[in-house]
Amino acid sequence: MKGHAEIAGGGIAGLSSATMLARQGWTVRVHERSAEIRELGAGIFIKNNAIEVLEAIGVFDRLSAHGLRLDRAQLLDHQGRVMQERSLRDRSRVYIFLRQRLVEALRDAAEQAGVEIVTGSTAVAADPKGELQLENGRRLRADIVIVADGAQSKIRAGLGIDAEHRLLPTLVSRYLLPSLGKSVEPVTSEHWSHRYTIGITPCADDLTYVYQVCPEWDRAASVLPSDPALWSKAFPQLEQTIGMMSQSAAIQHNYSFVRCRTWHRGRVAIVGDAGHALPPTLGQGVGLALMNGYALATVLGLHRATEDALPVWEVAVRLVSDRTQRWAMRYDYFARQWPGSLWFLRPAILWAFRSVPALNKRMRIADQGLMATLAKVRAS
Repeated sequence: MKGHAEIAGGGIAGLSSATMLARQGWTVRVHERSAEIRELGAGIFIKNNAIEVLEAIGVFDRLSAHGLRLDRAQLLDHQGRVMQERSLRDRSRVYIFLRQRLVEALRDAAEQAGVEIVTGSTAVAADPKGELQLENGRRLRADIVIVADGAQSKIRAGLGIDAEHRLLPTLVSRYLLPSLGKSVEPVTSEHWSHRYTIGITPCADDLTYVYQVCPEWDRAASVLPSDPALWSKAFPQLEQTIGMMSQSAAIQHNYSFVRCRTWHRGRVAIVGDAGHALPPTLGQGVGLALMNGYALATVLGLHRATEDALPVWEVAVRLVSDRTQRWAMRYDYFARQWPGSLWFLRPAILWAFRSVPALNKRMRIADQGLMATLAKVRAS
């Protein structure tokens, strides 16, 4: 099937879905409410499944020069002692980029594929019969409407599907700091101290990506600028980094959760955070958006009608997204909301996450990559 697509949202999910459809012969128009294509945030981890999609659509070769491939992931305690270490090879490979670099690469790929990108254009509603309504009153007909306007999507609410969106009681503050060392090791480290977390990863352009996580109810820890005395007490070995954080701008927000009973209605499909926002604890927000968008384009190419293709698409990809979302929620609960009376169990549970193959495979099901998803798509 080939036709015309209208897409609400010029972020990662919207631009990647647009490129995939355009490369299959669709005419595609993307509506972005901002005046320009941009991505709020700092650094972003791109895991194996996301890399496979970016390779398949010809984006990754150009993008990789602007990022850093990571060799190892470490989990450390408050004294800097390594509790876990994982090699990032083969299906566990990970790159880190500046978020803006990724969205710019996707924008360029979309434009080269012939996608029309309209900025300053706000979509407010979608009709299951195949129509996107703009804020200015225009109604645009399409063979498929893709809703990719983020976790707080207003369009999703108007579709009349059973959907839940809530902000989780976990706050994350993200920083880009000057490089923290002359000889940078390609290692991502996450430091835990009770309910607090600090993640540190070298990034591109002589920058270091740092994120700081705490429960929302801990007002002393969540205040910005960050309190260097409080955080240095929790992480004494990170005193220099914490001092830099306290003098730097941060982007702070709650983790988000979105659960939809269905991701489609008529000729409308929901992709990315609008359909399945999840905590970033497993680093799979981008991966799921890219894999599900690629699967959607593939299924549309195998069916004559959108209404026939969308149920098949959702059945084929939903298991991976739902399971990944559940594990991301569990991991956040374990890190931030775990009862103090059961604190002594955390080391054993951490060991199980890393060392029990069956458990690890279920938790990291999305890491298996694009081919596993496409096999299900084609079998269906």
